[in-house]
Formats: sequence, structure tokens, C-alpha cells
Amino acid sequence: MYGSVARGEAVVLKSDLDLIAMFDGKLSSAKLANLKKLAGELSQKYRSLVREVGIVVAYYDYTVSPSNYYENAFLKELCVCVYGEDLRDRFGPYKLTSEIAIRFNGDICEALTRTLKRLETASNEDFKKFSQGFARKLIRTYYSMVMVRSQIWSTRLHEQSEVFIHHFPDKESIIRTLLNWIDEPPTDREAVYELFKIEGEWASVNFTHEANISS
Repeated sequence: MYGSVARGEAVVLKSDLDLIAMFDGKLSSAKLANLKKLAGELSQKYRSLVREVGIVVAYYDYTVSPSNYYENAFLKELCVCVYGEDLRDRFGPYKLTSEIAIRFNGDICEALTRTLKRLETASNEDFKKFSQGFARKLIRTYYSMVMVRSQIWSTRLHEQSEVFIHHFPDKESIIRTLLNWIDEPPTDREAVYELFKIEGEWASVNFTHEANISS
């Protein structure tokens, strides 16, 4: 069992706990349903500590295969072993590649469409939650656009922000706004919708090109 981590950034009640459960063979639909139920039960049990517990299923042979660079790198660089054999010592260290960047956040166009639709009908509480979630997504996407040329591994939002600003200083005010919204949920629906639409579309159009620029 592995936990994917944002080193040094976990905040009580504001952070998720993402777990990867690795198995030798394919799970039945019944066992997958049990895992989903377990994740829900853990979310309730530890709601005083984390926002939500998620469990993702991984399979040993696929994950450790040398051909699956992204899976190897994710396990090595962004996870900690919390139970069972620690497989990370057999991997890496890994150079950041465009494949990793694209696998991390290449879905920004879909995420933008989904978020804008949710914001249109969200209750006040859900609006805050969706806004904070997409603010995080946008910062991680920005970082993914420059991670190859920077060759800096980081899962901390503030560090990711500084890496991106180094390459796109004209976006600093946008980054500061997003970080503020993560700390203090925004309430101005028009301002949030407009910024997300403009910046999300910019990231969608430019992501692949920027992510493939090497140092």
C-alpha cells in the first residue's frame, strides 16, 4: 500500500489522503466495490484529519515493468510505502519527461469543461469547494508545462508556483490569486468563472507545446 504525497504540504481538513493498493492479479467487481466502500468508510472515520480518503488499484506486473516509465516514476518520486514491501528502491532516480508531464495534467481541457459546468449550478458551499479544487488543478497544470525544462520535482503548490513563475513571470498575479483562493475560498462567482475560463483555455491551447520544451 502506498500513499501519494505532497511533501510538506498536508494541511488538516484541507488535504486528501490518496492511497494506492497494489495487487498481484486482477480484482473481481465485488472486491473493487469493497475497496470503494472502504475508502468511503475511511473518509468518514478520519474526516477530522483529511478532506477525503481515496484508494486507487494498481497491479504489480504492470506497475514495475520497465516499459511503464510513468508508473515507475510516480511510485518512486511521489509516493511513500505505508504497508508491505517497499518497491521504490528498485526504481530511478527519474528524469522528468514530457510523458510524465502529460500524464500528470494533460487532461486540463476536460477538467476545465467539467468545472465550468459545475460552477454554473453549484450551491455556495460546492462553489467554494469546486473553485479551490480547480485552483489547485490549474497550478499543477502550469507546473507540468515547465517541469521538463526545469527538471525540478515538487508536489508542493507553492514550490510549483515559483517554478512556473520563473518561466512565465507575467502570470505571477494569476498565481497569487489562485493561491489566495485555495487559502480563502472565493465568493465572487463572476470573477472566478472568468479567470478559470481564460486561464484554463490558455493552458489547454498551450499545454502540449510547452510541456515538450526541454531545458
